[in-house]
Amino acid sequence: MKNYLTVRAPFAGVITVRNIDVGALVTEGSTLMFRIAQTDRLRTYLNVPQVDSGNVRVGQHATLIVPDLGGRKFSGVVTRTSNALDPATRTLLTEVQVDNGGGSLIPGMYSQVDLAVPRKDPPLLIPGDTLVVRGDGPQVAVVGADGIVHFKLIHLGRDFGDRLEVLDGLQEGQMLAVNPGDTVREGIQVKPMAAAEKAAPKR
Repeated sequence: MKNYLTVRAPFAGVITVRNIDVGALVTEGSTLMFRIAQTDRLRTYLNVPQVDSGNVRVGQHATLIVPDLGGRKFSGVVTRTSNALDPATRTLLTEVQVDNGGGSLIPGMYSQVDLAVPRKDPPLLIPGDTLVVRGDGPQVAVVGADGIVHFKLIHLGRDFGDRLEVLDGLQEGQMLAVNPGDTVREGIQVKPMAAAEKAAPKR
């Protein structure tokens, strides 16, 4: 019975919680005595959105940025995923392990994780000031090779502020009108002007 008096942790670490003192009664299976953390290598859990979940792979490199440490970056590796989306959030639970040999990271910290996931079919990006929002949906004024303007409905993705993702409705290389006002109408002919030419001072 004396063997039960010695409690051994399954791994080396640091005790972060202690719920008992000398002389306390410990009941088998119902008393949380200690909580221990292995701090030399930490696990970080993140929820990857469904749109990017198919590109997450075990062994993939990840970068952790901790704002509380002055934006310091730590290198990590994806070790496993849940292989299923959470039905409530439509996200993939992913585990990233980070080397913490220096002890700078503390268990329980929040961080930003950059997986640098390459997208198989990256969407087009357009300037935010080319978007026209009308009753039938978001549109852009496309200027053809003949200078004729045609408004096209587009399907938007993510909003980056000065840039917008276009998932459908445009093709790469098409010319768009910037800040199309009321004078820019369907079928009107315009004279395209390059950005450098537009910014050049008049003489």
